Amino acid sequence: MLVSLSVQQFVIVDRLDLDITAGFTVLTGETGAGKSILIDALDLLLGGRADITVVREGASKADLSARFDVADSPDARQWLKEMDCHTDEDPDQLLIRRVVDASGKSKAWINGQPATLAQLKEIGELLVDIHGQHAHQALLRPQAQRIMLDAHAGLNDQCKVLAEYWRSMQRLEQALADAEQQSQQLAGLRDQLLWKIEEIETLKLINGEWESLSEEQKRLSHAAELLQASQSALSAIDEEDPSILGQVEKLSQRLTALIEKDPRLAPITQTLESAIIGLQETAEALRRYLDRTDLDPDRLTEVEDRVAAIFNVARKLKSRPEALLDLLATAQQELQKATQAADVRALKQQLEKVRADYNDIAISLSSARQRACKELSTSVNHWFSELAMGGMRFEAICERRDNPAAHGLEDVVFTLKNHAQGAAYPINKVASGGELARISLAIAVVTSASNNIPTLIFDEVDSGIGGNVAHTVGKLLRGLGQNRQVLCVTHLPQVAARGHQHLRVLKERARDGLPISALTMLGPEQRIDEIARMLGDQGTEKTSREHARSLLALD
Repeated sequence: MLVSLSVQQFVIVDRLDLDITAGFTVLTGETGAGKSILIDALDLLLGGRADITVVREGASKADLSARFDVADSPDARQWLKEMDCHTDEDPDQLLIRRVVDASGKSKAWINGQPATLAQLKEIGELLVDIHGQHAHQALLRPQAQRIMLDAHAGLNDQCKVLAEYWRSMQRLEQALADAEQQSQQLAGLRDQLLWKIEEIETLKLINGEWESLSEEQKRLSHAAELLQASQSALSAIDEEDPSILGQVEKLSQRLTALIEKDPRLAPITQTLESAIIGLQETAEALRRYLDRTDLDPDRLTEVEDRVAAIFNVARKLKSRPEALLDLLATAQQELQKATQAADVRALKQQLEKVRADYNDIAISLSSARQRACKELSTSVNHWFSELAMGGMRFEAICERRDNPAAHGLEDVVFTLKNHAQGAAYPINKVASGGELARISLAIAVVTSASNNIPTLIFDEVDSGIGGNVAHTVGKLLRGLGQNRQVLCVTHLPQVAARGHQHLRVLKERARDGLPISALTMLGPEQRIDEIARMLGDQGTEKTSREHARSLLALD
């Protein structure tokens, strides 16, 4: 649950440090005082959109942080562990911080680790469930009704799988249409690719062959010159009389004999010995080269014919000889793609398979939605009697679509009957504003009660409600607060009186003349004053204060 919230330079808040306990907490204040500031701050901390408007005028940045206790949130603890954002010192504590500068750029951290907005949203969905003050307006949109039902019934993963099959169907249908339209063009492309492949495969090339042939051709074509030069060098070094090697050996022997007369000749003789060894090795290398090198006109002709054949194919295909094998691989891949694209029969088979899989999942999803509609209808109608709508009946129904869609074979429609036997009409056609607010609240309570999210936030979802119904709403929210943390922004004294703790928002003027919102935790007497104010005076009338006391005394 949410333990504390710290807000600095946020919208019209200068600085706010707030500790929040379990149970049902209400936030009240005059219109325009900024009652929703806490909810707006939490929304931003949990991945909401940031821009320059969230930074208080004149400030360089807005700095927000929230501390959560995740001891009773196993999903959140597991997420933190998987993201390597947990702290070994206190694995039950979670600190989220976000800073937005005056240019609208923001940075975020989870337990001190840099975090993305996607990560903030992921952990936020495990910690807080926010029902906005305009939630009842979403009930007017059929798509929102389906999304609400699917989320409540735990069908989101199944919906994602179905949507992926739908996208696959769309891709295959387009590929099939393209293949049928372009079959003649693709046939020409396949013929061209087959010709390329045949030309190259006829050569039976192997890797590195062109380079090897080029080197061998160069060597064979210059064999006579190479032999003559090598033999001449060998003769000069070791076979002629006198040879270079023989003369160096004589010089070495003569100088070696003179070392006793002048030791300074020793290094010179050592150099000559090295030269002798080098000349001997050179002579041996030349002999080995001459042994392996001969004039082979037949081999030269064979190599030149092979080179010419490879070169002619490369020229025909406008390629380099050394790139022919790469060209062959590319042509084979393109042929495979072209063949698949032009294979209308194969595409039809794939489409039929994907369509069958889509239908199986869609039918299963339809059954699950129908069960979810019945369960939601029963649960919402349970609260109708408490919310002074006992004669009406809520019914979520699945309407079969004329054409399948990414979300399935049906649309979800929330309907309302004036009485049990009456005709059902979409709620956007027959429900008044107050009825929509009550329906929205009932749905919010039902869906919130079915999940494990520890903190529930209601932002003026009691709009359009009054009288005895407001007492029921307050009792209902307090009941939710017995098992989890509930925060509610409200303008109803009947609801405010049910809170376990009461926060009041006041708008004041700072020293710089700019408006600021201040949040105060109210004590018992202050709560009487605030609820009396909400009843219609400034808390000075004796009757209003007595009424406020009676509201606070309710169970």
